[in-house]
Amino acid sequence: MRKKLQVLPTRRQMTPAAEDDENMPISDMLMLGLISLHAQRYLNERRVIPKGNILSVLLEDWKTGFPDFFRSYLRVTPATFDALLDAIQDDPVFHNNSDTAEQLAVDSQLAVALYRFGHYGNGVSVRKVGLQLGLGFGTVVKSTRRVIAALCRDRVRKSAIRWPTEEEKEQAKEWVEEHSCPAWRDGWLMVDGTLIPLYARPAHFGNNWFDRKSNYSLNVQTCGLSTTESVFQAANTMQLRGRKLRIPSEFVVLLPNGEWIWADSAYPLQLWLMAPYKAPMKFQDWNEIFNYYVTNVRVRSEHAVGYLKGRFCSLHGLRLRIDDQEHIGFATYWIIACMVVHNFAMVHERNIDMDTDAFFLEGLQHVQAEVAEAGAIDADARDIELAAAEERRCEIKEMLFDFLRTENSNDENDVA
Repeated sequence: MRKKLQVLPTRRQMTPAAEDDENMPISDMLMLGLISLHAQRYLNERRVIPKGNILSVLLEDWKTGFPDFFRSYLRVTPATFDALLDAIQDDPVFHNNSDTAEQLAVDSQLAVALYRFGHYGNGVSVRKVGLQLGLGFGTVVKSTRRVIAALCRDRVRKSAIRWPTEEEKEQAKEWVEEHSCPAWRDGWLMVDGTLIPLYARPAHFGNNWFDRKSNYSLNVQTCGLSTTESVFQAANTMQLRGRKLRIPSEFVVLLPNGEWIWADSAYPLQLWLMAPYKAPMKFQDWNEIFNYYVTNVRVRSEHAVGYLKGRFCSLHGLRLRIDDQEHIGFATYWIIACMVVHNFAMVHERNIDMDTDAFFLEGLQHVQAEVAEAGAIDADARDIELAAAEERRCEIKEMLFDFLRTENSNDENDVA
């Protein structure tokens, strides 16, 4: 049985009141501190946390009294949630004008969608979300679809995912110039690709989704600035197959006066798209220095992708079935909706220190793990390639020796 700590007398009670505290020995000061700790038991004030139905507690008690809990569940601050709610609540998808089939409140539907965006694995399944939030399974599905439709509506999407203004463009150029050289300031834009793994092999052209990491995934391309962790253009390569993206088809207008985009070595070199050197040229001295500065500039695109995935963990492993073309479209809209909310939050959460933000740190760890894994895969592939090349070289060498042995044998026969 746990014994209750006895409250000991304080220093004032143990010594005369006239004693000067400045003459107090350090040992006595430490003892007083320990006595105070034992008397109070807690360093911080205890908080009574309301509990009950998660959805109700989230939108009522935690939203006002425990914003840290609210953000951990819905991945945005209460202020961002309210602003996002104002932006989508008038969308026609939330107003069916039915007297018999009344919808769930818009704020509850938004909370359901954000909860699913922010979790992955079994925790984001319809059954688990329905049981966790106390909703019907059909309500979870319909709420998510309605919110995604509202977020991907042109009015909301284009306000969040947009081309940078001239002021933002100039700030990005100044950042690039500061971190490289003045001649590089026109390379103010970054592009990066990331894989969104799927939880199961798609039934719709399944083998086409198999990636170099031995997963089934969507390949998403994102564009961003060096001065922000927002993304302002995205494309799912499976959804847009056979269609032209805006930047490659309009780069003369979008990137005037010789401006260009920075990319990694996986992208093909273009007049408007600069990438670091690949092996074996990257091992040359000056090329190594060039690659170092390119990496130093475009690392912010890695941060942007990491922040996005850190905020919305469903992008770590998308729990959606891909059985037909419509499912591909829904998966694409899911990703775009996450980007819309992320960019919206970046505007309304400027006071949050990114260096200590749990979402950013989590995403950064995820990106670093991806880079390390990709490096290991590339190294393994290179080892396999070298082994095959060495075997081929041995075969060619043996061909030469066989020929020489035959020639020597023929010469000996002629002499005989």
